[in-house]
Amino acid sequence: MIQGSKLNRDTTLKYLSEGVCKVYFKKVTDGRFRSLYCSLRMNLLPRSRRKYLETIFSPFNKKDVDIVPVYDIVSGDWKSFRISNVIHLYTMEELLESKSELEKIRTLKNEY
Repeated sequence: MIQGSKLNRDTTLKYLSEGVCKVYFKKVTDGRFRSLYCSLRMNLLPRSRRKYLETIFSPFNKKDVDIVPVYDIVSGDWKSFRISNVIHLYTMEELLESKSELEKIRTLKNEY
């Protein structure tokens, strides 16, 4: 588990591009806490959703480096969160070490 205070855009993008991550963060809109299973790994996204990846990783896309767009594995849609609002980020490796998280990932994987 990585504390949100230790994350920056490059680190966050690195973990998200390696596989599924679980991000626990505070929503900007209503202040509630939310967890999100998400990824930026190309082979985990449907083909129709991959085009957007180029702009996320582009060095010219520096409008707001605090906002990270991600593909929500559960809802099958694009979402975003602010790095400054992340409480914890669980990497793919950490999720695979947890039996309960591994079951959730298997369930999600079977839906695709």
